[in-house]
Amino acid sequence: MANYSHAGDHTILQNVSPLATFLKLTSLGFIIGVGVVGNLLISILLVKDKSLHRAPYYFLLDLCASDILRSAICFPFVFTSVKNGSVLTYSILTCKVIAFLGVLSCFHTAFMSLKSVFFCCCYAYL
Repeated sequence: MANYSHAGDHTILQNVSPLATFLKLTSLGFIIGVGVVGNLLISILLVKDKSLHRAPYYFLLDLCASDILRSAICFPFVFTSVKNGSVLTYSILTCKVIAFLGVLSCFHTAFMSLKSVFFCCCYAYL
């Protein structure tokens, strides 16, 4: 389904009701807004409050930054794709770059969480 737009027949994906498209776009807009604003507020709190300047909170700040970048960079492209009837509207290179950034964000989060757990456990025993 990911490369369906190259198949030549777009009628299956374009026959979506306007209500379904509206609900999808509303949900995506809500996710983007809450993702950016919520993580930005947590980041500001972590930077301003001196009592939170410790290892676990640096990890949380890194997760917030990763989530903000994903919400601000990757999700708007998905939003536009859904708005245009799930048809590939960007070049192949743009799609590959956005997919790379999305995967990079996920792997960064996974590896940082493992590293953070390791360092927190080591720090607790010292």
